[in-house]
Parts: sequence; structure tokens; C-alpha cells
Amino acid sequence: MLHTSHHAIKVLCSLYAIGLVLLVPTLTGAMTAAGLGKHATRLYRDDPRPSGDVPAGVRSESSDSSGQYPRRRVSRRAQRRINRRGTWTVVPEDIPPQSALRIEHRNLSYGVAEGHQQFDLYLPGGCRDERLPLVIWFPGDDWSSSTRTNCPLTWLTYHGFAVASISYRPSPAHIFPAQREDCVAAIQRLSQDAAVWGIDPTRICIVGKAAGAHLATLIGLDADQQYHDTLEGHDFPVHQIAAICGISTIAHLPTLGSEHDRASSAASRLIGGPLPELREAALRASPISYASPDDPPTLLIHHTSNTSIPVSQSERLHAALISADVDSTLMVRDGQYDSLSENGTLGRVLLNFLNRTLTNDMHSVIVRENATNQQGK
Repeated sequence: MLHTSHHAIKVLCSLYAIGLVLLVPTLTGAMTAAGLGKHATRLYRDDPRPSGDVPAGVRSESSDSSGQYPRRRVSRRAQRRINRRGTWTVVPEDIPPQSALRIEHRNLSYGVAEGHQQFDLYLPGGCRDERLPLVIWFPGDDWSSSTRTNCPLTWLTYHGFAVASISYRPSPAHIFPAQREDCVAAIQRLSQDAAVWGIDPTRICIVGKAAGAHLATLIGLDADQQYHDTLEGHDFPVHQIAAICGISTIAHLPTLGSEHDRASSAASRLIGGPLPELREAALRASPISYASPDDPPTLLIHHTSNTSIPVSQSERLHAALISADVDSTLMVRDGQYDSLSENGTLGRVLLNFLNRTLTNDMHSVIVRENATNQQGK
């Protein structure tokens, strides 16, 4: 009799399992047909992409289709079960985006040189319908180091700007134009992935100080990269350098001063030899050589206390831009260097400049895909 009972239990368990297998698909289809479960709307918080770029089936916070998904109350027990399963979280649809939060993406590569050819990207939190203007920071007091981790412009994300900080291969291990090529490649990568990050590749401002300002003005003024020997026309995507900001800019290497003419100076190590002996290379590495009427608005700031970079460098570049009828502003500051903090004088000047050049429909330099091919004709 005991043996019969065990056999009956096994038969019942088998029938129960078969019933579940047959019943679950039927219930799932019935729930789908009845529209059950639509209250569990998946919501991407702090998604940097605009609403048009989110994946199918995911509704951004800025969407106005909330009436399509009627809100249903979820019990606490059901909420705990969902959290334990780790699928998605049911949140109220009326929670505003946390724009005060900052999203950080670090150690993003744009080349194969580990550690050097990388950039960090900072984005405002929350979803939005429009693309973000991009501010790119080129670090480095000289060209031998480029520490991107201490970017002084991250506070701009609170004002609606995306910020990228770029590192590049150092000199003298890599002589010019390696540094320029790296910065151009980083801009290229950001432009190619603009839809992923929700940034606007037609509104880019490049900012730098000292060696970083040299690279920023060099790339911004030579937007078509007419002397870039390693880029093919189809390799450079369409984007716009809408503004340039240089702080203590190195504009003309041959006139930096006698102390920079030595072979051991940072400028000489950049081009691979003494400046007087490699004058043609020094001129090719000088931003003032590329001043033209099509250059974007430029803000130049120079501190008189910076004895290693004479103020005449910024004055000569400003004069060349004004002669070319370019929107150029020169600010000469006395005393010690002012920080680029949000509450500092330079920070406020830079923010006003960005609001004027990146948020309005102003004339900008357009880099076209066939720029290199046109130059060779």
C-alpha cells in the first residue's frame, strides 16, 4: 500500500508539471492581449541621449506619451518581488530629471596608446530633447605631460554643457605633430559618437592653457587641417569648431624668447630640435600661421605674471585675427593666475563667452569631409 501511494504521488507531480507547461504560455498570451503589465514602464534616468535616440520600447522622461500607459498601483509585496528579481524598477512617471547630477565616463580610448590616447567625458544628468554643446579641454603646461583627470571645467555641466578632457602623447618621446594628431583624433571620435552621447558636433568650443592653448588655437584656426599629413578626407567627419579659448597662448614659436631657443627647452623638444635651426617646423607648429577670415570667435586671456610665455604672444595672435576680421577678444590680467572655477572671474568670463558663441546661431567654421581632397587640388 505504501508503494502504491508513492507511485500515485509521482503521477500527480508529473501531471502538475505538464499542466504548468501547457498553461503558462496560454496565460502569458491572455495577459498580453488584455494589456496587463503596461503600467511597468521602463524609465531611463540620467540617460545622456536625446529622446529620439533611446532604444525602442524605452520611454524617456521628456516623452509626452504617458497617456498610453495608464498608471496602476503596485503592492509593496509585488514591488519587493520585482526588486529581488533585478529586472526593472517601476517608478512614478512624474519624477523630474535630476539635471543637477553629473554623469562621468572615464578612460575612453580614441587610439591605441594606452593611457595617453584617452579622454574623459562629463555630461549633465537627466534626459533632454536637444543635443548638448561640447566644451573640450586640452590640458598641459608644456607638451611633456597632459593630465586630463584634473579638468577645471566640469562645473559647466551644471549650465547645460558637455565637457571632454583629452590627453595626448607627450614630447619628446613623440615630436610634433603627434600631439595635434591626437587631439584631432579625439575630436573625430567624439564627433562620430555624438548621437550616442547626445552632444551636438556643430557646437564645439576648444579650451586650453599654455601648451593646451597652443593646441586649441592651432586646431581651431586650422580647421580644415591643411597641413595634416596623416588624415585622409574620408577619415575626418563633419563637425564645427564654433569657438576657441586660449589662456596664456603660445602663438608664435620663433619669437617665444631666447630661453626657448635652446635645445633643452620644451618648445624645442616639441619639434625635435632647436627652434632657430628648425624654423620651418616651428612656423608650421605656430597657430598664428593659420589666421584667416573664416576662423571662429576667439577668446584670449593672458596673465602678465606668466614670465615663461610673454604677453606679446597673445597680443600678436589677437592682432592677426583682428586684421583678418575675426571676432577676437583679448583680456590681459595683472597679478597671479585666476582659477577657472565657477565663481572665479575667468570662469564667469568663459561662461559668458560660451553662452554667446555656442547657444546662438552664429557663424562657425565648418569642417567638411572632402576638405583634404580640395586642398590637394
